[in-house]
Amino acid sequence: MLSCLINPLTGRVGASFRDFLVNYPLLLTVLYLAEASLWATPPKLPKTRPAATLDFKKQATVPDLPRAYITSSPVDLKDGLPVGRLEVPGSDQAIEALRQADAKGQFANLDSLLIWKDGKLVFEMYARRGRVDAPHYAMSITKTLTSMTLGRAMQLGHVKLEELDRPVIEFMPAINRKTIQPGVETITLRDALMMKSGLRFKDRALEHQLAARFHGQAFFQKLFENTASVTQQSKQFKYTGTDPLLVMMVLEQRVPGRVQDFIRKELIDRVDGDPYLWGEHGCGLPKAGAGSSLTSRTLLKLGVSVLQGGRYRDQQLLHPSYAKLILDQDKGEGYFYFFHNRKKRSETVNFISGIGAGGQYMATFPELNLVAVATSHNKGLIGKPLEPILNHLVPLYK
Repeated sequence: MLSCLINPLTGRVGASFRDFLVNYPLLLTVLYLAEASLWATPPKLPKTRPAATLDFKKQATVPDLPRAYITSSPVDLKDGLPVGRLEVPGSDQAIEALRQADAKGQFANLDSLLIWKDGKLVFEMYARRGRVDAPHYAMSITKTLTSMTLGRAMQLGHVKLEELDRPVIEFMPAINRKTIQPGVETITLRDALMMKSGLRFKDRALEHQLAARFHGQAFFQKLFENTASVTQQSKQFKYTGTDPLLVMMVLEQRVPGRVQDFIRKELIDRVDGDPYLWGEHGCGLPKAGAGSSLTSRTLLKLGVSVLQGGRYRDQQLLHPSYAKLILDQDKGEGYFYFFHNRKKRSETVNFISGIGAGGQYMATFPELNLVAVATSHNKGLIGKPLEPILNHLVPLYK
């Protein structure tokens, strides 16, 4: 006979045996899954690592978990995220295969993996540095969140949808147009959101150097004076950190108060997103290319709001027409509104995602009504966290 007991101090499962022939490999698998799923709550940060202090560098000091926490029946933490169960045919085998592959390091340094399906969180995993209450650096998902902040500003009427085609310098009244380079006046807000501003600089360090000396519109004045002429040829896609800053500057001019406060009040707080960190750029604006850190559950809730046409629970978080632009699969593959649009084992675009260096994903699969979030601390290997999603979990719903 087998008895499974939960240690009241650790929340972990123990076992005792009486008069029972045991298939040990099968038993170990069962106990592993039982141990993970029967923890009272997902693993949290040690008290020596307060969430509010965990910037990019300090996140590296979070000790690895002794083993991965994996559950197909996530705990309701009363954080506004409904929970359910992943119990479709083949799910147990898929999860076990995922666990074994992760234990062998096949997904590199995977820290968390969450799946939301049809209105509920149905799968939750934390490994290595991953904790349910730990902000994790988002890298270029910060660009995606900057776009979502714009969508929130539109919903509140601070920016109009039709202003997507308005030149960005028209949002900056202090710019002296007499000294800027030709063509800068043609850069629209939509151009910036498509990474097609056309701003080009001989010295890659120029932006950093100018930010140390100039703030706000004065910083952009210098950028516009030092760029090469902006032409239709230069206004081709180029992935850069400057274009997201243009969007952030528009927000700074239009939202009430400081844009950093607007992000907290109107984006993060709307999804109960604490704890989080969002750094400041040298020019005085919040960072827009990279520099935010959020919990995996917060990223999931924000991703869900995109998938649901800008809605989160009972509120319209993003302007619905802006959300529709983001989710438009007819745009084809590319990078639009700071979201990657890709074909993943599909003949059509089926994957619209924020993606960050080191393996960070806030991915929507519109046709499946599914959102996946993954965080990692990889060096390169940006695609590794997609493997458990595409190889083990998404196929369960096809």
